[in-house]
Amino acid sequence: MRWLRSLFVVSSLAACTSPLACTSSSVEPAPASPDGGAAPAADDGGAAAIDPVCEAQAVAIQKGIDRERKEQKLQHAAVAVATARCKSRVFRSDDPKSEDAVSDDSLWRMGSVTKTFVSAAILNLAAAGKLGLDDTLDAYVPSFPNASGITVRQLLNHTSGVFNYTESDDFAAALTAEPKRKYTPAELLAFATSESPKFEPGADWYYSNTNYVLLGLVAEKAAGGSIGEIVREHAIDKAGLTRTFFDGEEPLGGALTPGYQAKTDVTNLYDPSVAWAAGAMVATPGDLLAWVTTLYGTDEVLSPASKKELFTFVPKGSYGLGVTRLPASVTLGNGPGVGHGGSIFGYQTQAFWFDEAKVGLVSVVSDTGGDPNALSVVVLEALAE
Repeated sequence: MRWLRSLFVVSSLAACTSPLACTSSSVEPAPASPDGGAAPAADDGGAAAIDPVCEAQAVAIQKGIDRERKEQKLQHAAVAVATARCKSRVFRSDDPKSEDAVSDDSLWRMGSVTKTFVSAAILNLAAAGKLGLDDTLDAYVPSFPNASGITVRQLLNHTSGVFNYTESDDFAAALTAEPKRKYTPAELLAFATSESPKFEPGADWYYSNTNYVLLGLVAEKAAGGSIGEIVREHAIDKAGLTRTFFDGEEPLGGALTPGYQAKTDVTNLYDPSVAWAAGAMVATPGDLLAWVTTLYGTDEVLSPASKKELFTFVPKGSYGLGVTRLPASVTLGNGPGVGHGGSIFGYQTQAFWFDEAKVGLVSVVSDTGGDPNALSVVVLEALAE
């Protein structure tokens, strides 16, 4: 079951364009389009609807994501994009034959984009003096092997060397045998510690979901609460989000867009505890758009000092403290991008911010085999026309 191994991975944008700017206003649900999609929602009292540039972009984006949804044989796909001229807009494409009740208020699993929320919470705890980025793990999870040699910073930027539990054959077998089983963080860590570390802490870069399970425990120890409560206080609420939730830690305020794997509905096949702080969160595309524009484009969530830490990238992985960087050389004139991708059972997500262009972009598809990158390219090409 090869796809089990790729849970919560980073996904990166292949091509981007557009010298436009962005805001993070709220987005209202949009009516369905004749092709099964959704007309774009505007947040500026209707001004975007009569702007010919915005209107042309909307037509191109809707046609493009309808085309991609059909070609990829997806049930559902959505993008959310924010620019200064056209504000925040959500576009959706749904298979007309689908009986799923999906709207712009529907939630989507975000996989590893969860890491951006956990990282923000850790950085805010550090700013409040609750923990130090260079504290060693033994102060929080003393039972973990080599805890005295691993720092919080190394967990955040994936230089700890700790084995990735989602690459474990035992983990894949356990999910197959008991898909509904609820796991404790300690049980997830056991899948990692049964394998040898990839390298000594700080010696290299290696993406490991285990790092963020450990960070969940670090946050709970430092703040004295549950990771769901901590992320809500130090990340979600700071960004003013109302449609973002930590599945398994708090009730979901809405229905999930169904996610598929080989035409099988896997929306709730596995307990969210299998991902926990590495990838269990859910949100609407509009809320994720507000998150990337606020987290990366303002100082509302993190202070300038904390953002400086956030954007300290490891050269090999182009990875900071819970954020990946796209070089300008691959964004077709859009400038460097920052954000994260996510892959989890039934869903693929991209959530990026392009600071030079001041563009926020989120792309989501409801299929493990889907390609949100193709949707992202559709949007940014439409913005560049």
